[in-house]
Amino acid sequence: MKLAIIAVLIAIIVFQTLILIKKYNNNIEMNIETVYNLERESRPIYKYIKLKNLFKKYPEAVKGLKFGYICPGAMKTVEYLNKALERKTATKTQAEVTRKIRILTDFQFFVEIYQIYREYLDEKVRMEMMKLIKNNGCKISKTITNEITRLFGELPKRVRENIPDDFYHIRHNTLVCSKSKTLAKERIELLKSIYGSVETFSNHGFSGCHGRRDGVSGCRSCCQNKYSSEYQSCVSECMDF
Repeated sequence: MKLAIIAVLIAIIVFQTLILIKKYNNNIEMNIETVYNLERESRPIYKYIKLKNLFKKYPEAVKGLKFGYICPGAMKTVEYLNKALERKTATKTQAEVTRKIRILTDFQFFVEIYQIYREYLDEKVRMEMMKLIKNNGCKISKTITNEITRLFGELPKRVRENIPDDFYHIRHNTLVCSKSKTLAKERIELLKSIYGSVETFSNHGFSGCHGRRDGVSGCRSCCQNKYSSEYQSCVSECMDF
């Protein structure tokens, strides 16, 4: 009888310990060092991430981004930053800042894929992602968003003032943290409309204004100049991009 009681008590202690460990892991303090560590741990999984039965075609890859298709605006920005490094005036600091922006952008999209597109992933891959991200998706994304904003500010003035889309990380953080199935569905449908029947996103109807959202009048001005006959449809797509 005593042995049975001791066994039950031990089982209870072990169970409570496991709960505490899980709670600690799911509420880890998030800072940029933690994010970089998680990114390094996640990188081996990148090559196994494939969204099944979602898009017919994908855009041409941009150097430094594995998951750029999640946001064409981010692809344009990273492509612009890559080209800026080819100038004679480019510095080592600029190269390092650009490298970090690429790393963090891809990791934010990695988190977003888990949060928004997980049903399109292979189950084994999904489980591996869950082990790393746990319930910290929003915390990771917020930390990345703050750091990318800071890094943009460290770019040379001539570069940062012409960034095609310096709000993409903020928009995607909203999506990751919203937990809104409606927003997630709208995003998936938008990407389907871009990749579902065309070879590259640049062939899409209003692609000339993708990434022009700037929190002021970027979309409206662009659509008025380039697609005045379909102004409202252009603005709606640009704002959702």
